[in-house]
Amino acid sequence: MHARLLDISRLISRVGRGPLTGVDRVELAYYREFLKRDAPVFFLCRLPKSYALLDRQAGQEILNRILGNAPWGRQGMARVLAAKSNPAQQSAIADVWRLATRTYTPNGLKRRLARVFPKGVTYFNVGHSNLRGEVFAAITAHKDNSIIVLIHDVIPLTSPNLSTSEVSGKFKAAMQLVSANADKIIYNSKATQQEAEAIFSKFGRVPNAVVAHLATEVDTSGQRFDSATEKPSFVTLGTIEPRKNHALLLNIWQEFSRDLDPQQIPDLHIIGQRGWNNTSVFSILDSDPMMGKHVFENNNLPDVEVQQRLGESWALLFPSHVEGFGLPLIEAAAKGVPILCGENAIYREILGNYPLYLNVDNSYIWSKRILERAGRKRESEAERQVRGRSVKLPDWNMHFDRIFRFV
Repeated sequence: MHARLLDISRLISRVGRGPLTGVDRVELAYYREFLKRDAPVFFLCRLPKSYALLDRQAGQEILNRILGNAPWGRQGMARVLAAKSNPAQQSAIADVWRLATRTYTPNGLKRRLARVFPKGVTYFNVGHSNLRGEVFAAITAHKDNSIIVLIHDVIPLTSPNLSTSEVSGKFKAAMQLVSANADKIIYNSKATQQEAEAIFSKFGRVPNAVVAHLATEVDTSGQRFDSATEKPSFVTLGTIEPRKNHALLLNIWQEFSRDLDPQQIPDLHIIGQRGWNNTSVFSILDSDPMMGKHVFENNNLPDVEVQQRLGESWALLFPSHVEGFGLPLIEAAAKGVPILCGENAIYREILGNYPLYLNVDNSYIWSKRILERAGRKRESEAERQVRGRSVKLPDWNMHFDRIFRFV
C-alpha cells in the first residue's frame, strides 16, 4: 500500500494566530482522517530554512497540541531562527523540529524523500500552502510518486480586484505549478472546478479531477435557547476583508441607527478576525457610535461561543461578493438557522433553495429582509431541527469515501 504524505505547513503556520479559518479546518479534517486510516502516513511541514518529516506517532503528538489536548513545548532555537513568528508559533516550530523523523534543507528534499519512500508516496496538499517548485520537484523525481491537490477557489485570478497584485501573482505561480505537476485535483464544488479548469486550460494542462463537497463538524446536541425573551440578533461570520462585504451590513446598521427607534434595531454580531485592505470598514468598527450598542465585533471567539452565537441568531447574514465554498453557510444550515446570502453558484449547488438569495449590491432589499426577519418570532429548537433536515448536507464520511475511491 502506498504511503501517504500530508502537508501540514498551513496548520503549523496558523498556530497563535487566532481561530482557524475554513481552509485551516479542511486541512485539520484531512489530518484527523489520515491518522484514523490504516495506510502508512507521514506529514510534511515547511519550517524556516528546512522541511520536517513526521511519522504517524509524531504526527499524532503534533495534532494533540493543535487541538489543545497537550501543551506546546519550549521555543528553543526557534526564537532565533523564526524571530518574526509569534511565541506560540515558535513553540510549534520547535516541537516539530524535536519530533521530526528527519529534517531537510530545500536542496536536500528530493534526495531524502527518495530514500524514505523508495517504493513511492502519494503527496496530499489540501491547504493552498507550500505549493512550491522544490516540493513538486522532490515528489515528481520518483516515477511511482503522485501529487494530489485540493483547490478551494481561484478567486485571486477570477476576481483580482478583491486581492492584491502580489497575492494574485503568487497564486498564479502556484496554480501554474499545480497545472503542470498534479496527478489529480480535488475540487470542493463543480463551480470551483469549472473556474479552475478554465484557467488550467490556458496554462496548457488540465489534471484529472474529482468533486467532493466539504463538510463541517457542528454539534447541535447542546443547542438550547428561549426564543421568547431575547432581542433579535444576526450573525455574519468570516474574515473582515473586502470580498466578504461587511461594508454593506455596516451601512445598513448605520441607517437603522439614524432612522429607527433604538428599541427596534436588532443586534449584529460580526465574528471574524480583521484581514487586509479594508480601511473604511475598520474605521467604522473603531469609531462609529453604534459599536457596542447595536453592532459587536468579535475577533477571537472560541469555536463553542461562535456556534452558540450562530445558533441563537435570527439568521446568518452572508453578503460575500465571491466565495470558494462558504463553510459558515453549512454550519448555519446544520443548525436550522435561516440564511440570507448573495447569489452564488456554489451556494445553490450545496444548499439549493435553503437560503434566501439577495443581490449583494442592493442594500435596500437587504435592509427590508433583515427587518422582516427581526420582526418574526425566532423559531423554536424543534422548528429549527425540522428546517435543518430540509436540506441534505455533505459530511466528511461522504467526502473521504469519494476521495479514497478516486486516489
